[in-house]
Amino acid sequence: MTLTGTSARYELVANADLTSENTSGSVQIGTPSTAIAYSTDPDIAYSLAMTISAGDILTLSTATGAVTGTVAGTNQVETATVVAASGITGNGNATVVFTSPLVTGSPLSTSVAVTTALTTATAVAGAIRTALQGVAAITAHFTIGGTGADITATAIEKAANDATLNISTANGTCTGITTAVTSANTTAAVGTSKAYRLSGITWDATDAEGKPLTAATKLYGMLIKSVSGTGSVEIVQDDIVTVKQGGVNFQLSEDGTHQWSAASVTFEATTGTALITIDIQAGA
Repeated sequence: MTLTGTSARYELVANADLTSENTSGSVQIGTPSTAIAYSTDPDIAYSLAMTISAGDILTLSTATGAVTGTVAGTNQVETATVVAASGITGNGNATVVFTSPLVTGSPLSTSVAVTTALTTATAVAGAIRTALQGVAAITAHFTIGGTGADITATAIEKAANDATLNISTANGTCTGITTAVTSANTTAAVGTSKAYRLSGITWDATDAEGKPLTAATKLYGMLIKSVSGTGSVEIVQDDIVTVKQGGVNFQLSEDGTHQWSAASVTFEATTGTALITIDIQAGA
């Protein structure tokens, strides 16, 4: 891949209308769009994105484009076990309370119609599973399943473990169910930390044509933007910089001798999950 027209610009301006006595018109405050004049042109350019869960660190080699420290992540699974030795002994509604900060209306109570035809805990659990599978606020974030007397909720997204996730079961207007206030966190969640192309394809240190990046010895420009997520990311280098959600860090060197040239730059999510994009201009 041959680069032409590489450029870097910065600008921070505001227009101000004059309001003092005997003044009129408007003025521009700040530095207008300014192009960086590179002493030599970059011949390597790439762009990638990262999702980083709280506490995880991804390391980017500006020399090779390689990213290390990725974590596949694990979906959280919560299991509630219905206790009903003889099934339903009196017709009515069972009450199921689903607690999760992801679920609108949490703690969300669902009434499940049950009858004495359900003579085992397994049958009662089956009716509850079917009812929960019809609650959009829950299924937007969890897959409801399970076998026997168990009801499982599997998180759709791989994120940090939620210790508050809970499913309780009890009699509402029915009889026969022994109240189970707490459920079990049968699989603890682990958040995903990964690097990827902007299209979502796993990042593999290749250029836009899919060819391996040329090894770089110069770093001209590095633009880091926190695009979304709930957390902030620290650039843990000689000078620690924190980029909060919606923030930008712009590193430039006219001659490619930036201090991060041929270095490994680490990114750590300090809170929540950070989603960042990184644009690089470098030289061999």
